Amino acid sequence: MDAALFATFTRVEQKHWWFRARREIVLAVAGQLLPQGARVLDVGCGTGFVLERLRERYEAFGVDVSPLAVELCRARRLDRVALGSTEDLSAVDGCRFGGIFLLDVLEHLDDDLGALARLRQALTPGGVVVITVPAFRFLWSPHDDANEHRRRYTLDQLRTLLTRAGFEVERATYFNTSLFPLAAVVRVVGRLLGARGAGGLRIPPEPINGALRRIFASERRWLTHGPHGGSFPFGVSLLAVGRRAA
Repeated sequence: MDAALFATFTRVEQKHWWFRARREIVLAVAGQLLPQGARVLDVGCGTGFVLERLRERYEAFGVDVSPLAVELCRARRLDRVALGSTEDLSAVDGCRFGGIFLLDVLEHLDDDLGALARLRQALTPGGVVVITVPAFRFLWSPHDDANEHRRRYTLDQLRTLLTRAGFEVERATYFNTSLFPLAAVVRVVGRLLGARGAGGLRIPPEPINGALRRIFASERRWLTHGPHGGSFPFGVSLLAVGRRAA
């Protein structure tokens, strides 16, 4: 991700409905999986938007391939952040984690299977990896191009990927389901009309932005319903939890 896009993320993620709602959902799911004080690692932590909330409950570390991302994290007073990637975890060498977060990271990687297999070795026995990725190839848009995505996933593809990497698939579901019809229409029509640019990073005007956040974030109630959470049959994104066998 280039410097200009990082600057855009830093500017918009504090207010943008998608970033805020996804963070609420991820934190709620993590709360079901991990005890307070667990050691966790946010791989591809970006500007630290999620990491700063993870550290409120956990012993949280972060790595990112971008020196600018690390700098932006440290500007947020996140001192347990270093250069690193799914291929190079030397910055946390010797550490084992109860939870690893891969939040919209796998779709950027050429070797997503190898990345998961390596990260499995950094988990304690019984530890979990929490993954979010974009769903459905037909939803591909200029936003995917701008963010240098390699792919979007289906539920079966993500389940198979986790299994091949040696994980027990504890759960896998689509999410961002309530807004799926709107997103599908906007992206398909935009592609037909030849829309360009990373329009998904523009903050809608209030009260639309607030309404979208509330609609999306409300899914956390169902996703954390019961001991293993509920699931959705379709959505703009996917959420999965893989566990390293104890």
